[in-house]
Amino acid sequence: MPVTNPTDSLTAPLHFSPRYQVVVWGGRRMEKWRKDLPEGPVGESWDLADQDRGMSVVSAGPHKGKTLRELTASYGKALVGDGFRGGSFPLLVKLIDASDRLSVQVHPDDALAVQLGVGENGKTECWLMVDDGGELFVGTRPGVDRAAFESALQTGAVEETLNRFHCSRGDFFFLRARTVHALGKGCLLYEVQQSSDVTFRVWDWGRMGLDGKPRPMHIAESLKTIDFSRSGDAAIRPAFAPHRNGGQARTLVECEFFTVHERLLSTEGQQTQHEDPADARRCSIITCLSGRVRIVTSGGTLELEAMQTALIPAAARGFTAQALSNDVCLMHAQPVFG
Repeated sequence: MPVTNPTDSLTAPLHFSPRYQVVVWGGRRMEKWRKDLPEGPVGESWDLADQDRGMSVVSAGPHKGKTLRELTASYGKALVGDGFRGGSFPLLVKLIDASDRLSVQVHPDDALAVQLGVGENGKTECWLMVDDGGELFVGTRPGVDRAAFESALQTGAVEETLNRFHCSRGDFFFLRARTVHALGKGCLLYEVQQSSDVTFRVWDWGRMGLDGKPRPMHIAESLKTIDFSRSGDAAIRPAFAPHRNGGQARTLVECEFFTVHERLLSTEGQQTQHEDPADARRCSIITCLSGRVRIVTSGGTLELEAMQTALIPAAARGFTAQALSNDVCLMHAQPVFG
């Protein structure tokens, strides 16, 4: 009897059921693409997550019903990539609808997360705005130190210490861990982040939670975490350039934790083949922000509609994306291993 390679079942694209978060600042805009929203204000859709509060589960195929955590533990490098050294799946991908301001908050970096006993990973993150409107508060204004910030906490003047940006569709923001920030009312965005669910809230605009009570604050932890030298960066707007296989592409970020690229396919049947051997040795997270696309690997195919995400295991060694409509926008994220 021939011996079957256990990674053979990992050569097809994987799709996971979204995990929704109902929060006081959420909205209902995801109903445009999602028919399975729970009742209430939905703030986040965790489309690929290895977290207890929102664990991804395979929705179809030979791995149906398995969690991302189970797949990561069972297949390791074959799923995640040659540089993977174990632990949880390294990235988390979300769609966020902020119909109201989020809390002013901060996330630790890796070293501080361990020091504070809140996990092994910090949270560096990035956002691509998928609609016009909304505002962001990112980083403290020049000259605001810890003493000035603490004083603002006492007087309720925190907003005056933060940089404020207005957002347009296509704006990209990269936030390193330890940068104080808040998503503002009106933001609709795609997010890639380190796999972490650690958030220290330092200010919540005097708002009550869904239970009618103030939400917990983490003042001491926040003040230990905020890097007051981070004055906040405005939107990144790199230009699109022709891609060697047709269409257009732009690089949004390449950091020590992840890379994120955006690709536009505007012609029926247009394809892009990711041929870089280094890319092919890592998993790929593909999100279709608009249009319809067919993802093809050595082991299978998967069609994605707007606001759907697929995971291409490293064992697939790359993929082809074929546009099924004339307005395809794809996000391509990959983990980076030190």
